[in-house]
Amino acid sequence: MKFYLIRHGQTEWNIEGKIQGKTDIPLNETGIRQAHLLAEALRAMAYTPKKPVPAIYSSVLCRAVQTAEIIKTAFEDAGVLPVRTLSQLREVDFGFWEGLTWSQVEERYPEAFHFWEENPAQGTPTGGESRESCRERCRSAVEQILSETETDVILVAHGGILAYVADYLLRSQAGRKEIIVTNASISVVEYERSTGEGHLLILNDNSFLDSQGAGKTNKFC
Repeated sequence: MKFYLIRHGQTEWNIEGKIQGKTDIPLNETGIRQAHLLAEALRAMAYTPKKPVPAIYSSVLCRAVQTAEIIKTAFEDAGVLPVRTLSQLREVDFGFWEGLTWSQVEERYPEAFHFWEENPAQGTPTGGESRESCRERCRSAVEQILSETETDVILVAHGGILAYVADYLLRSQAGRKEIIVTNASISVVEYERSTGEGHLLILNDNSFLDSQGAGKTNKFC
């Protein structure tokens, strides 16, 4: 089966460089346009009449749900099921860092910020969520999805969370690196249920945004 890992479209906080985390920020106009282009690209990539339509799962936060609902419209003539939201796929809780830029975090919480940068596997945002918590809920989300569907899966979430989801799907690969994805991008993992082996087929494809002038951002969250 394939997992199509999708990061939500652009928000105003992405443009402003603010950390969103669990703060529920909607798509901006560019983000909505990106989501429509993303939907067209996914339709061409993920659907053929000879196999079932992919199931669509989303984070509960509105920027992901909006993106997922727009994606769903590209598959409606093929009988796609409703978008299923999972609370485990919400973005990392960045605690007191939410709403701040990274430079503001460095200024206000220098010790925690520098520890985060130097020890990414152990760092925790001030008042926020640990990496272990994120890793565990992403594992739970993937296992729930696997228990509920036999089809390919379109999973719409956030930059931080998609890194943990990909890490779980690719856990059998030695030397794997953290996955970094941009807004409205597609990454694809081929996953073998019986062995738990995953293989990264596509990483961070947003080429379909270029010709339409749908701006790209690479802001975390």
